[in-house]
Parts: sequence; structure tokens; C-alpha cells
Amino acid sequence: MHLSKSEIRYLTSLSQKKTRQTEKKFVLEGWRSLKEALSSSFQIELVALLPAYVSDPDYQKILSQVHERKVPIKEIGELELKKIADTVHSQGVLALVHQKEHELNSSLLNRSSLIVAADSISDPGNLGSILRSADWFGSDAIFLSKGCVELYNEKVVRSTVGSIFHLTILEGIELTVALKDMKKRGFRVVAASADGKQAYWDVPFEKKNILVFGNEAHGVSKEIRDSADVVVKIPRFGRAESLNVGVACGILLAHMRSHHQPID
Repeated sequence: MHLSKSEIRYLTSLSQKKTRQTEKKFVLEGWRSLKEALSSSFQIELVALLPAYVSDPDYQKILSQVHERKVPIKEIGELELKKIADTVHSQGVLALVHQKEHELNSSLLNRSSLIVAADSISDPGNLGSILRSADWFGSDAIFLSKGCVELYNEKVVRSTVGSIFHLTILEGIELTVALKDMKKRGFRVVAASADGKQAYWDVPFEKKNILVFGNEAHGVSKEIRDSADVVVKIPRFGRAESLNVGVACGILLAHMRSHHQPID
């Protein structure tokens, strides 16, 4: 069965942030991301692919999973795919996926020991990198402040390479309020900043920590710096002007996890 004109119009409309937020859905591109989505609890409404992939042996395992979940599979033409897809290389497959919303509640906080917070991260690729690092190092939750780029922005979704389906991510968090509550619950708030007073390796981490990473241009806000238990820096040894926030996130998470056994 081929996608109808109305379905194509609808999928195309989801390139707009306002429509995504109203409909609570987003378009997913690529086989790898689809595979990760199928392994998650996200609801997939439909899958659209180029006719050549319907019988391609390389993708039958993924398509069988789509059938098992009773998700409709529809064919789409090259021109229609290019109209909907955000990238030049969409790998010939799209999926319509329902967004998932998580609540900031006691149950979540009680089972968490490592949380990553993003303070007004504006670049989609940087947020995607933070999410991938948080996923790799087993963060229990991710807080996105109100000034962050939208989680379901096409570029954010693509740059997570499926990690978006593994994490508990909360959007629109009022960080200054949330951090005060976290401290009452025994969390140590560690803010990362290029002008921090202490190198990250000199700071002892507690059993429960929340790492805060700031905006690419302005860093962590003054309010959050003032409420943090400690502001750490990653010392520079070369001549680079700055360190990418996604890279910084990975470095600090790796340091924190250095005394824990990996899962594989």
C-alpha cells in the first residue's frame, strides 16, 4: 500500500516545531534509528519505505519486528521521501513516532543517582552528543531547561543515533527550582564551566550527582552557578579556544563512572 496524499502532507507538516508540539509526534529517519525505536516502548504509528526495501534481505529482520508490533508498512516514492526527509541520506525509510513525556516525580528521583542537566543548549548536534554520552555512561535521567533546543527537532533525533529511545528525558525544566529540590534529596550539583575554580579530577563526587552543562556561548547561567555545590573545569593543555559541550559531557561522565563496573 502506498502513502496517501494526506499522509504525505501530514508527515511533511511535522517538520514544523509547532505542529510537532501540537500533535505530539515526530518523523524518524534511518534503519538504525528505527531498530532502536522498535526495541523501546515508544509507539510507532506507521513505517514508510522505498519499494526496493520491501523485499531486501538485509532489512527483513527489522521489517519482521515492525509486523510483530502490527505497525502498518507503506511504500513511498523517491520524490515524496525527499520532500519529507530532513536529510539527503534518509536510507529509504521513515517512521511516524509518538513523543513520550516523562514526569519529574519522587519515584524517578528516588531511583536515580546520576542525572545530566542541559542549561539552554541551543545547537541540535550538541544536544544529541550530550544524550549519546549520557546513554553510554548510564545516566538515570536528563533534564532539559526551558531554553534548550526542542528534543524532537529532526537534527536532535538524528544525532542521538537512537539514544533518545533509551533515556528518561524531561523537557521544559525550571532548573534553578529543580536543583534546589535535588539538593534537599541528597544530590550534589556539579556545574561545568571553562572558568571553574577546580579541575574536575580534584573534586570528590558523591553517591548522587547531577552534572550541569551550559549554553555554548554563555555557559551555565549565574543563577545555577550560584546554586551549585561546586563549579569544575576541564583544564586545557593545548591551544584550542574552547571545548565542545558534548565532548565535555563525555569527559566528566567517564571520570564519574571510572570507579564503576561497565555492563558489558
